[in-house]
Amino acid sequence: MDDFVTEEQRVEALHAWWRRNGAAAILVVLFALAGLLGWQYWQQRQRGAAQQASLQYDGVLAALGAGDAAQVRERGQLLRNAHPDSTYSVLAALAMARAASDAGDVAAALEQLGWVAAHAGTPELREVAHLRAARLLLGAGKLDEALAELGRSMSAGFAAEREELRGDIAFARGDMATARSAYTAAVAAAGPAATLIQLKLDNLPAVEK
Repeated sequence: MDDFVTEEQRVEALHAWWRRNGAAAILVVLFALAGLLGWQYWQQRQRGAAQQASLQYDGVLAALGAGDAAQVRERGQLLRNAHPDSTYSVLAALAMARAASDAGDVAAALEQLGWVAAHAGTPELREVAHLRAARLLLGAGKLDEALAELGRSMSAGFAAEREELRGDIAFARGDMATARSAYTAAVAAAGPAATLIQLKLDNLPAVEK
């Protein structure tokens, strides 16, 4: 009998709790369910957006491979407009810079590289943008601007490329002592891959004392 009374009391206590808190409990469950469904929906949208950006980037690369600078620019811009925060947009901008450079449009190439430097989500891609911009400026004979752009490259992982380019700028200025120092640093940083840099170093004229 005591067990029955105890069970009855438990049931009644449960009913009383439900009358007091049932609506709130339902709301908690509904909010939790809505949050879960919202998270799943967001993840699906992110995956869908990434797949779409990837397909668009494939189109940019196809146009680049075909040497169609106009299509590279058009497809790349569409990708950037649709997915401005995607890494694929940064890669598309690098492709657009390459196409513009190949077409001799240095200003357009530098504009794209500047966008990459400002929007890339990884330091490696920013380094690539700075180094390519410095190389373009060197090719255009803008040595001071090239050196300033090179100064924005800071990563130790790109030391060989940076020092080689510093040597190229110094060589273009006729500053053989600085060129030799930079090429020597580039050889040390590049290790076994330094064959071409070593050739540049070996072919430098002697510095007059």
